[in-house]
Amino acid sequence: MRLSVAGQPLHTRSLTLVLSQRPDGMLLAAGEVIDLRKASLVPMIDELQTAGIIHHMLLDLVIDPETRKIERLETEQPAVAIEASEKTLSQSCRDPAPRLQGLVGHVIDADLPRELQRIFGGPLGCSHLLTLFHLMANALPGAFDDEETLRQETGCGRRPGEKIFRRSVCLDGFQPDDGQLQLVVLLMDYKSRPLEAVKDRLGFLMWQREVRALANVSLANIRIEELEIFERWRTRETLADAQWQDRSEWAEGLVGRPIMPGLGRELRKRLGDRAEASGVLDALLQLAPGFVQCTPALVDAVLGRVAAAQAAATRGSEPAEAEERPSLPSFLALGGAVDSCYMWRRDGPLLQIRPSSEET
Repeated sequence: MRLSVAGQPLHTRSLTLVLSQRPDGMLLAAGEVIDLRKASLVPMIDELQTAGIIHHMLLDLVIDPETRKIERLETEQPAVAIEASEKTLSQSCRDPAPRLQGLVGHVIDADLPRELQRIFGGPLGCSHLLTLFHLMANALPGAFDDEETLRQETGCGRRPGEKIFRRSVCLDGFQPDDGQLQLVVLLMDYKSRPLEAVKDRLGFLMWQREVRALANVSLANIRIEELEIFERWRTRETLADAQWQDRSEWAEGLVGRPIMPGLGRELRKRLGDRAEASGVLDALLQLAPGFVQCTPALVDAVLGRVAAAQAAATRGSEPAEAEERPSLPSFLALGGAVDSCYMWRRDGPLLQIRPSSEET
């Protein structure tokens, strides 16, 4: 089963979760998010942001396997979009991370996503760490349950450093033409057997789940025009013959609606109570944040029109009608949506900066 994509590659977002055994009996859940922009120049506060790694952030949780409580939480942000500077009043994307310490002692259960949103959502936090933490919070309860079942069935424990569970999600954005955006989401979950129970290399595989989704989005009204979803489960015994299942009907009704705002709420409403749809739900929840990451890579055409209009004005040959004069859209002129995260909060320093008339 192959998804048909075309056009200019724009952006890749990678999210990973690895659950492993620590020497002290605790579990380590290590998460990572990387945003790799592949095209364009994006106006920022004091520079033009070029293609390359825009965000690189890590989140480590030390978890008690008996209580499922977060015993320790550490974050690292090697690459952020906005560094501290004079224009930001020495504030940066790294400032909100300490707020996550409020989750130490919280049990990883169905209530964790709501508590996470309360203390770290919107203008209180970082949207990239938030997306990563939500991915981890959604996946870990099931991983804990599966490990407990496996331990009871095999009687085998885990050695220090053994990988118990891995989730990998990649989102890619493509531009088939000037009016469209294609978003592709690939999710893979992998559950391993304990080393003590393994007789050969393929014996490590207990099961693997894969989800592939393709959304075609109209840039004129940011509505989803098409949505294809496929899922496949494999075990050691079914590696060669497991078939892809079409799950597109699970998202029936989403075609024609805006990709944002509110897509996440609608997805949870439709699929949140269906255990069999958990992987598909977690994959589709990446569409809206992925769309946000892809849009800055679309600005080349806009910037080119702005530059051409400014050059024409200098030569005294401006467009006859004022409405024909192109300008930077608000999300580019400002750089981010109001209250979308700490750096773009309503009362923050960045929203006090306004582009000059020469820039618009």
